[in-house]
Amino acid sequence: MSTTAYEIYGRGFGWSWRLRIQERVVATGGHHYDTSREARQAVDRVRGAVASLSGDEDAFESEDISDPRTIVREDPTPSGDLPQDRNNWVWQLQTPERTLANSADRFATESDARHALERFLERAAGALPMFMIGAEYEWRNEPRSIEVGKPSLTGIIKELTRGFRHRKALQRLDTRIAVAGSRGKTSTTRRLDDVFNRRGYDTLTKITGNHPTLIHNGEVHPIERRGPRTTLYENISVIGEFAPELDAYAAEDIGIFENQGITEYTTRLINQQLIDPDIVILTNVRQDHNDTLGKTRTKIARSFARSVSAGTHVISGEQHPVLHEYMREEIERRGGTIEQVEIPERHEGMIGAETAHAIDAVLSFLGESPLPDGELEAFLDAIQPEWTRLPDGRVFNAAQVNDVESTEMVRQALVSEDEQILPFVYLRRDRRGRTASFAEYVDLLYDQGHINEVHVGGANTRAFAENTDLPVTQHDDDTDADTVLTNLLAGTDPVVIMGNTVDEFMREFEQAVSTQEKEANEPIKQK
Repeated sequence: MSTTAYEIYGRGFGWSWRLRIQERVVATGGHHYDTSREARQAVDRVRGAVASLSGDEDAFESEDISDPRTIVREDPTPSGDLPQDRNNWVWQLQTPERTLANSADRFATESDARHALERFLERAAGALPMFMIGAEYEWRNEPRSIEVGKPSLTGIIKELTRGFRHRKALQRLDTRIAVAGSRGKTSTTRRLDDVFNRRGYDTLTKITGNHPTLIHNGEVHPIERRGPRTTLYENISVIGEFAPELDAYAAEDIGIFENQGITEYTTRLINQQLIDPDIVILTNVRQDHNDTLGKTRTKIARSFARSVSAGTHVISGEQHPVLHEYMREEIERRGGTIEQVEIPERHEGMIGAETAHAIDAVLSFLGESPLPDGELEAFLDAIQPEWTRLPDGRVFNAAQVNDVESTEMVRQALVSEDEQILPFVYLRRDRRGRTASFAEYVDLLYDQGHINEVHVGGANTRAFAENTDLPVTQHDDDTDADTVLTNLLAGTDPVVIMGNTVDEFMREFEQAVSTQEKEANEPIKQK
């Protein structure tokens, strides 16, 4: 999970970028480009310049950036806007030839501007680029979208009968990489795309999610869903539909595919018939999708292992020795090979360490040099969780990870040894296995003295309360998000959101947090 990212977005007058840390935009590019690829290259220049400022010229693989420097200066407010003596301080990242980045805010004092600049420099080199694709964005040069049909049994049969042409197209790629696992698939896929793109490979990457995209050498193409929602077999349709794109692009080097199959059958089908990967990255094994992949971590690990074809090499970020040995036996029995990602002592316990070092394992397997140490360190620093500070307290949204193992890692990263938290667990009716896991988890936290109570919202809150041993405050479905947030912050413990994030209430809750965060940062004003 990353709280920092370069958002590359299109508007009616072109493409640009902005750097977001948690809920706050902290920097912008200030330029607009005709293509998403050019905006993506501008991000690389910024990251390379920031790495160069650290004193290590080899800290980040990018084009040479000559004489980067930062400046903090007064920038008088245009007439008719704010008073001339307030919020005039800004910062910039420059080279002799151009301005690379601008502060997204004006600041009341020079000291405030320098503090904001330091925060930018701490995160900018390690943040990943991500493309913002959705109906809310306009396009100057609209990318040709890729349509996927409405999910249906007829559509599935149609896609499977087109499999011969699809596999022929896939064979044009020298190397195919599939990214599977419980957590970190999207960020790992983006990271692979980022690294191979900067190393000059012809890179074709497919990212799944709420806004699925196909990226060819930094040029983004949205995948348009014609159906009303994501369904079990949507990934089959998506991959089947973009097979012609492989022919059109004639990508000859690297294909990177996020596998979001949510049953053993679909995970195996996507791997074995629709991708046929040379390498599978298994990010980790967590207790999620228990209803479809298995009730325990061992059964989930078996589902992943059984999806691997003969001749495939698996790079596993899962660090549990028993689970790794179990998967090794299963994968080798099927004619595959597996290696476990090695995490150095200095990175043990850091969020995302297994997926970051998995990139080095892929590079080593392909005979490539590893990532520069500075780049790896910057990436890990950028994805570590930190509290969002509001006027009345602190909050962190760990519902983005939505499994108990990852949530516990986040909790440990956020708190001191004796600090307690207040959990708010949001429940969904269609995630009963996840609900049961979190009921057990909060009981364990209570027994160990890490929490005194829990708040719950969403579906089946009464059943959750009846199956836990600690005090439970239930929030009705019709309670608005601002009221819930106010109630959570009324106590003294920082708040950690857990469970599920995909719901209209949770979108409203995130907006309530964002609004309060802006209040906490006054008198800083947006440009």
